[in-house]
Amino acid sequence: MEQVKKILLQIQDKDGCVLVAASGEDSVQLKYTSEYRPGDCIVVKVPGPQHLSLLADEELPESLVFVQKTELRYPIPFGEGLQPYPPHSFQGSNHLISVRAAGEKEIYRYRNLSLNPLDVRGNTDSYPHCTANVETRGESVFAARNTIDGVIENTCHGEWPYQSWGDDENPNAEIMVEFGRTVRADKIVVFLRADFPHDNYWEQVTFLFSDGSKLIAPLEKTKQGQEICCEPKQIEWVKMMQLVKSEEESPFPALTQ
Repeated sequence: MEQVKKILLQIQDKDGCVLVAASGEDSVQLKYTSEYRPGDCIVVKVPGPQHLSLLADEELPESLVFVQKTELRYPIPFGEGLQPYPPHSFQGSNHLISVRAAGEKEIYRYRNLSLNPLDVRGNTDSYPHCTANVETRGESVFAARNTIDGVIENTCHGEWPYQSWGDDENPNAEIMVEFGRTVRADKIVVFLRADFPHDNYWEQVTFLFSDGSKLIAPLEKTKQGQEICCEPKQIEWVKMMQLVKSEEESPFPALTQ
């Protein structure tokens, strides 16, 4: 894989005009002293596929992402789209953005391969990326991307920090994490949403892996993380499907992380 040399970091408006830019060798910081407007976008350009660590906002953690091509575009969330983020994210007129080449130790250490607080709907630029065939009422607080943002507070539902994925009461609901390249995985940890008695839960789920293998796993009614181990696999994606809801009265099972 080509090593990062020059990184170009920009803020672009809805028309693609560059509002401010900075560049650096292997790392760069950019200060933006205006309020964001709808359609504004953080743009990172690199020579080729790379692992990058991106800090898009002071309220969010630094995110280790894999850029599959040569450009990453991160649209600034607005309105209802801000609800899954901490309250002061992307607000005001004083923003510091940074991006750097990720080191081998952080890339290849044993870690949560699905974690990406900066995942967005429709993303095709960076990975991990999470999608689902349904999302409850299309609301941002129930979007698939919420399940890989690293927030495991699961005792309520709604705005941050209680964002989750809702299956819209669809018995054929599925959710998938794509990694953008081949990874080695040997374990899945699931945090069900546990806003009981408002919530139901899935008592059994099936995981389908990109290598064609399947794993059927029982789940419990608990707010704790549930660890599901498997033989080490070389995979590009994993799908959670065939979600078997318990017979409890509530129609609302959901996934927090």
